[in-house]
Amino acid sequence: MTPLLAAVYVGALQNIFSKSAKYSLFDPCKEMAYIPLDEDTKVKGKAAIDVVCNPLGKSGGALIQQFMILTFGSHANSTPYLGGILLVIVLAWLGAARSLETQFNALRREEELEKEMENSNVKIPVVQEEDGNNGSLTSSPPVDPIIANDASTSSSPPEPSTT
Repeated sequence: MTPLLAAVYVGALQNIFSKSAKYSLFDPCKEMAYIPLDEDTKVKGKAAIDVVCNPLGKSGGALIQQFMILTFGSHANSTPYLGGILLVIVLAWLGAARSLETQFNALRREEELEKEMENSNVKIPVVQEEDGNNGSLTSSPPVDPIIANDASTSSSPPEPSTT
């Protein structure tokens, strides 16, 4: 096997593995970040990331690589430094993923508590005040205290009216 053929095979395998990891791991994780958002924020967030952040990241990576090659003279000489930059970027990415996880879990717990409250059988009574009512929970007509006192003091039952 010639060195050129070995380089072609290694390059092909690297391309296959990187694309399969991107489409099977990265893209679904990226889409999962949009799940707890409302529809309007979801659309705006996807547009901002797809239109601005993805191209900016790719061009930024290319600029860093070109700067390193120009500074150190060759790709081989700049590889250790590119590895260090890659390590910093991966650590920042893991920190961002951990932060996203805590925010997502907090939001999910809040939604579960809201659903639990909606599904529980605890009903909170609501008192509606009517005109002339003092806000009591009884729906019977108000009692006139003067008539009630007169009826309780007399020993004979009240006479029915004939009108």
